[in-house]
Amino acid sequence: MGRARGAAGRRAPGGLLLGLVGAALAAVLAVAAAWSFWVAGLLLASALLGLAAARAALPVAALGPLAVRARWVDVLTCLVLGASVAVLSVVAPR
Repeated sequence: MGRARGAAGRRAPGGLLLGLVGAALAAVLAVAAAWSFWVAGLLLASALLGLAAARAALPVAALGPLAVRARWVDVLTCLVLGASVAVLSVVAPR
């Protein structure tokens, strides 16, 4: 009985960071619906670049489900996606 109580009382690792990623995604969707896709694209690019920085700096235990592959693969993927979205949002016609 003590073991079940201890397991239920623990928080999932990376819960705060996962919540911040979800809030950033909700903000991007709200900005895209209310203002423009250009601004939403830049917000999404900044969220991806911030996620790359978090993945590079934080340990795996702090990231939880956001740490999927090797560190360098996650960082490189987020950097490439963030830079690509930023370029596309600036270059795309408004």
